[in-house]
Amino acid sequence: MSTFRPYLRGSGERARKRDLASAAGFAALGALLLVIPAAYRDAVGHAVRTTVLYPVMAMQHGSSDREGRYADAARIRAERDSLAGVLVGQSNLAAENRELRSLLAFRPRLTYSFTSAEADRLSGPGSAGTLRLSVGSRDSVKPDAPLVTANGLVGKVWKLGEASSVAIDWTHDKFAVAVMTVDGETYGIATPANDPQGERVLALTPVAFHTVPDTGSIVVTSGDGALFPRGIPVGKVIGEGKQPGGWQRTYFIRPLVNPSQMSHVLVLGSPTTAASDQNLAAAWGVRLTTTEVADTSARAVAPDAATPMAPTIRTQQPATPRPRPRPRPARRDPTPELPGKPVFPGEPRVPPGFRPPPPTPRR
Repeated sequence: MSTFRPYLRGSGERARKRDLASAAGFAALGALLLVIPAAYRDAVGHAVRTTVLYPVMAMQHGSSDREGRYADAARIRAERDSLAGVLVGQSNLAAENRELRSLLAFRPRLTYSFTSAEADRLSGPGSAGTLRLSVGSRDSVKPDAPLVTANGLVGKVWKLGEASSVAIDWTHDKFAVAVMTVDGETYGIATPANDPQGERVLALTPVAFHTVPDTGSIVVTSGDGALFPRGIPVGKVIGEGKQPGGWQRTYFIRPLVNPSQMSHVLVLGSPTTAASDQNLAAAWGVRLTTTEVADTSARAVAPDAATPMAPTIRTQQPATPRPRPRPRPARRDPTPELPGKPVFPGEPRVPPGFRPPPPTPRR
């Protein structure tokens, strides 16, 4: 009782009331902070931390800094060694994985993100060459995204929806893709057409007259136009079409993907590697013999719009010394000397002491 005696009489009673009032004030302030919106609450908390509680916060930061500064070096070294061991083990595992994939003849993974989708062919008038996809914008699908299968190119997204989309395949009249042969000698645009037998194929046009692709050669996307990535197989050359005239030719391509094989497709997204690695030919087991071009949209195009001109590589040649000009001959007076008669008035042309020869007598 002697401990609480100051709070029972006189000034102790007033101090007790003052403490109760302070506690009630802090309780009301805490309840108010719980009621007000989060934005105001954060502002009040920041103001309190930077003013009243600043010394306490500074002491806390200082203690944490000292703890990290004087940490055990042996423990940090052990953590670093364990992390290095994990990284070395993962590198060995990655090398073994690559070796096993090569032994099993597995193809490299796609360097693009993709979304698998189910494709149903639409029916009705005006729906030829259209597919209904089971993915949309909520699945990170973008407009005009390419559609591929294990065999090659299928088409692209035409109308994008939130939960589903409409795509067109290579048989649609509005489909077009920039293609090239694997040797890089022939470039052109592949569009749907009918061959002489009435089969639906792709027509490669315009092709320069001096380039002749071999029958059966594989045609892949060239990457021009930045719509379809470079290296996706499209089809094989089956023959030459009707001559349009001029200095251009047309060749027919049989696509590698049959319309009956389009029930499940992959919708390509953004590349997952650097710009210089955006070549998908290796994913289909196709080897391009042409030189890689980082930015195909900037390739120069020939005047016939069929074959791109090879990029000119300018090498700096050592400067050859210029030959010195020959010394100019001394200027001579072309006017012949006329003995005894000045050519110009006041300017005798005969040197002093000159005597003309005697005249020859006439016979």
